[in-house]
Amino acid sequence: MPARTRLLIRIASVVFILISVSVLGRWLNRDATQTFNLTNDSAALSNEIATNKDNTGLQLAKVELISVDGTTVSTDSFLGTPTIINIWYSTCEPCRRELPVLASAAEQYGDKVHFVGVNIKDSAKVAKDFATKYGVNFEIFLDLNGAFISSSGISTAPVTLAVNAQGLIIAQIAGELSTDKLTALVTELLG
Repeated sequence: MPARTRLLIRIASVVFILISVSVLGRWLNRDATQTFNLTNDSAALSNEIATNKDNTGLQLAKVELISVDGTTVSTDSFLGTPTIINIWYSTCEPCRRELPVLASAAEQYGDKVHFVGVNIKDSAKVAKDFATKYGVNFEIFLDLNGAFISSSGISTAPVTLAVNAQGLIIAQIAGELSTDKLTALVTELLG
């Protein structure tokens, strides 16, 4: 047998032995007392699954956002007019499907309700181009440092907040908005 073949066999043997010893060592040192409990208790799961804090009945978080044009704007500037705030990002499929619904509602109710988009992941260019592609004419802001979603306890998207003129969040919807849901939100805001 050639010397090169014998060398490769020896190297393969050493590697096999090292892997075997490592696997055997881990198996012998495993924690035999480790157990796993399955539960349907939502309270037990709340620390492990991304959920949104229910902001209904709370004041809108006062933080600064950046417009897609680079201007810093405080959420305080939303006060004085009933506002629909939609939290989204471009690779979120439900966000893509609901943006035309929001764009249409903004056209229909824009004289009575302020519509705002808060993008939580994209660059200004991506957010602006994406919104334009879906016919959005309302203001788009970026939550670059996560201050808005952190202070609001929002960890999933899309989320839509209905905020009255005094800054009180009167409704929160997690997940994709339908035309009917959005119409009900606007009706409640204008109630």
